[in-house]
Amino acid sequence: LTVSRSDVNILMVVNPVTKQVLLLNTPRDYYVPNPAGNGALDKLTHCGLYGVDCSMEALEDLYDIKIQHYGQINFTGFETLIDAVGGVTIYSDQSFTARETFIQKGENFLNGTQALDFARERYHVSGGDNGRGKNQMKVITAVIKKMTSGTTIISKYSSIMDSLKGTFTTSLEMSDISSLVKMQLNDMASWDIQSFAVFGTGGSETTFS
Repeated sequence: LTVSRSDVNILMVVNPVTKQVLLLNTPRDYYVPNPAGNGALDKLTHCGLYGVDCSMEALEDLYDIKIQHYGQINFTGFETLIDAVGGVTIYSDQSFTARETFIQKGENFLNGTQALDFARERYHVSGGDNGRGKNQMKVITAVIKKMTSGTTIISKYSSIMDSLKGTFTTSLEMSDISSLVKMQLNDMASWDIQSFAVFGTGGSETTFS
């Protein structure tokens, strides 16, 4: 993975005891203090130019929390992941064209390329960047549900991780991932996944970067 702007910045809180996942989207253009600039204001997406640690610190400062782990994936890895789980079914609130992919209102079965088009589109989506963030969390939710719906896919997690080499990085140890997978295989619990987002107003300001 190369250092670049962070297109998506989603906090995920996972509680393995209550089987609950909370997702929080922060729009990429949120105007926040950039740790690399000693707190000078910048777009959140620009923090990614200074590494994932900078993005994490910016979000920690914004929400006054401590982030324990991170996962970072590029566009190629995203497509590979979606295809590795056999595609995902997404419910769209509206019909729109996302790059080369037409999305209909209602259920859509998407492969990796189509899911990436869906997750990246903001110009033809109601709510713009906020709408895009909502759709990105829909994709994450769909992947989690697909992975935990049966033993077939999740039991192949090792080969899926191997297919993502060079496109995905995480601070989690492989032993941590294995423990989570074994826990899921043991009880095959269903997970309660909830999505949230912060909002703001449009503006044009000088940025540190």
